[in-house]
Amino acid sequence: MLPGQPPRDSKTWDVGIDGMSLMTPKPIPPGTKCEVSFELPLGGGKMCPVTAAVKVLYCSFSGPDGFKVGTALGELDDESRAALTGFSE
Repeated sequence: MLPGQPPRDSKTWDVGIDGMSLMTPKPIPPGTKCEVSFELPLGGGKMCPVTAAVKVLYCSFSGPDGFKVGTALGELDDESRAALTGFSE
């Protein structure tokens, strides 16, 4: 979610403990600070909701799919950090 704007749907391209890449229909300028929310599978059909502050590192046009936006994750709660660590391994 961008500050002062309604939530924007995007597709997760890549996610790890340090950051994530998203595909968005509209560009998000580098340096923008916003919040992302998504769910990670934990196994056994369980999902872990993750909400994290991110900073946009880059944004590049990727054709008809929109813009690839690379972000760095901010502080995570313990459950989110554990879920991301397990997901990245």
